[in-house]
Amino acid sequence: MSGGFPALREELKLLPAAANNDGSPAWMILDPIINRFYRIGWLDFELLLRWGVGQANILLEAVNRETTLHVDETDIDSLIVFLQQHNLLQATNSKAANDLQQRAENQKKNTFQWLLQHYLFFRIPLIKPQRWLKNTYPYIAWLYSKATLFGLVFFAFLGGYLISRQWDTFTATLINQLGFDSIFGFAIALIIAKALHELAHAYTATRYGVRVAHMGVAMVVMFPMLYTDTSESWKLSNSKQRMAIASAGIIAELGLAIIATLAWCLMSDGAVREAMFYLATTSWVLTLLINVSPFLRFDGYFILADILDMPNLHERSAAMAKVWLRRALFGIEDDWPVTEQTSWRPWLIVFALLTWVYRFFVYIGIALLVYFFFFKLAGIALFIIELFVFIGRPVLAELTVWWQRRNEMSVTKKKRWLIVFIALLLLVMIPWHTSISSIGWVHAARQQVIFSPLAGQLQQLPSTQQTAQGDTLFVLTSPELAHSEQKARTMAEHTWRQLNGLIGISNGEQQRPGLMSRYERYLAEAKLYQQEQQRLVLKAHFSGKLFDIDPYLAKGVWVKSHQPLAMLADDSSWIVEAYLPENDIGRVTEGAQARIKLREQKPYFINGVVETIDVSPLAHLPHPMLDATAGGPISTTSHGKDKRQPQQVLFRVRIRLLEAPHSVRMGLADVTVQGEARAWLPDKLRAVAAVLIRESGF
Repeated sequence: MSGGFPALREELKLLPAAANNDGSPAWMILDPIINRFYRIGWLDFELLLRWGVGQANILLEAVNRETTLHVDETDIDSLIVFLQQHNLLQATNSKAANDLQQRAENQKKNTFQWLLQHYLFFRIPLIKPQRWLKNTYPYIAWLYSKATLFGLVFFAFLGGYLISRQWDTFTATLINQLGFDSIFGFAIALIIAKALHELAHAYTATRYGVRVAHMGVAMVVMFPMLYTDTSESWKLSNSKQRMAIASAGIIAELGLAIIATLAWCLMSDGAVREAMFYLATTSWVLTLLINVSPFLRFDGYFILADILDMPNLHERSAAMAKVWLRRALFGIEDDWPVTEQTSWRPWLIVFALLTWVYRFFVYIGIALLVYFFFFKLAGIALFIIELFVFIGRPVLAELTVWWQRRNEMSVTKKKRWLIVFIALLLLVMIPWHTSISSIGWVHAARQQVIFSPLAGQLQQLPSTQQTAQGDTLFVLTSPELAHSEQKARTMAEHTWRQLNGLIGISNGEQQRPGLMSRYERYLAEAKLYQQEQQRLVLKAHFSGKLFDIDPYLAKGVWVKSHQPLAMLADDSSWIVEAYLPENDIGRVTEGAQARIKLREQKPYFINGVVETIDVSPLAHLPHPMLDATAGGPISTTSHGKDKRQPQQVLFRVRIRLLEAPHSVRMGLADVTVQGEARAWLPDKLRAVAAVLIRESGF
């Protein structure tokens, strides 16, 4: 470029920035209209410093003469393109003005487009706190002292030690508080923690002379959260100061969690201790699960960007990963984006890939949240829109680039991907998938819970675990029943003597029927009490083995009514009850082979055969060990008194084991059943279609 070049906008400011990682100086261009910063290097700075000479040849000569740099016209052209892209040049002619106007028109969105992109996240500025922050900072400056830091570290160790001694109580309190009644308490704790979080950002920015433009409320997925605008922290040339501002919120919440945890350990039960529990748990969860994550633009991201001294980390790593994908998959030799250290390239690529995976699941969660939050018609529409906007559109844009540049792909890459595509197509379309995996409950084919039908005192316990049919297992006595029987027999004897005394009495024959009826009633009561006592003699209904005997049982111990004492199992025949989803139950037939992996200390396999298949879904779980609330594998919901209904539609399949397990006890197992072969893709498409049909009803 031998002629003149466009002038810079007059309101732009050039500010010093922290040096690049290679030691070269850097600066920031501040656009005060939109409050945005652009990082430039030494070469660009020297060019902008002499931009007023107005002629490219004079500018080049001055830079090459006065510095050790060697620049040419391509450097000026690149800088002009950069300035134009970010609207940093004056519109000195009609063409430039028209270009700016056209760009503004393209960026305009109608009301629907604005709502579509901003209803999940938008900010509402409420206050401009700069003067208040400056006036109040002296009162809280002591929080930034080393004494405060050492105090928090001491409290953290002390609280950790104390809570380790009350860990069972703490976890039990946490489980008890996970309910609808505790939502209000956690909400108040969340407000307090977030307010402290944002104030920490604001005061730390004020400490380093950064203006806090405003504070307000941000609506994040329809949930209000406080926010602080500290975007001007990029004015700081010291990256450690920028990192201090970014990490202030996390440190404040950790400090709150440390103090609240210690207070909970030291306080007695009451409202204040419960409040400390809410503050402690809320602060720990927010800090560890949300704020620390670098994959979304929360505090963890800005901290990592400051550690690496790399603004726009997400955008730069994403650009690096796209180039890597094009090169690795198709041999498209795009230039690598400029980075200060080429050794960072693999790490930036990995970071971008992890970010994409993390965001994929986050966006799926957001789409599901939107679907359940709105009424069904709007929920379905917004669910589809969210998946397209956040996932579909970026993927489609990159696929479009691949298609447009297909001619740049090497022939070898094309052949390789054609083979991969055909292999994947065959893999998902050919019916080869025969095995069906499920969870199972192993138990004896015949088993009986031994319990006392009445309350009583133990007089005899089984001497061995192996029993035969009819063997006496437990003998209990009930002094109350024995007393009632003895009383009834005594009354019967007394009545019988009265009957014998009627001989010779004038009206004796008239009294005889009443006394005889009373005598028979007493005899019947005595027999009934005797039969009730005989029920306390517990016998084996079949031959088998006793296990799960209550370890607290002993002679003389009192037992409650219907208290389980032991389990009698027929150890000659064992079955597994497997629970299959409705999509797979049609693939299983009676007589199909099965393989069961028993979850013992040393897992092992046993073969089995399908005996029966239920035609109706499982109404409730047959054993508590299957319930997820008790650590089992099946998620349930409450259904009636003491019954838990599976959330998923499951069918029971009864499988007979071909050999007995090593240990005679009930337990969980991993079951693999051989079923009808099905192709993976049509099967999944049928499942998706079933969900769409189910959810389409209004």
